[in-house]
Amino acid sequence: MKKIVLANKLYHGEEGYNCAQAILKAFQQEFNISEHAILAAKTWGHGSVEGGICGALFAARQLSQDAVFIEHINSGFASKGGGFQCKIIRKKRRLSCRQCVMLAAENINQLLK
Repeated sequence: MKKIVLANKLYHGEEGYNCAQAILKAFQQEFNISEHAILAAKTWGHGSVEGGICGALFAARQLSQDAVFIEHINSGFASKGGGFQCKIIRKKRRLSCRQCVMLAAENINQLLK
């Protein structure tokens, strides 16, 4: 639960992290993520990654190569947010960007257990 709260706090917090950066920073120690990688993820926010995928979802996918985990998080975003792409999620207004960050963090927490 602490990581979900941390990711929420990091999103647009003091450092100004976008959704992808908030996910990577929250799980930095568990996945040995460098500060450089977190800064580089600035380009992943706002649906800027290939296919317009939500940055929080994209960052979470980058933390695991496990196909079962990726399918699980994909289905969670599809059912709760209405899709994978930032543009679609925002248009449907079923999840806010902050809620996407928290959903991604919750899924990563489950992966680590």
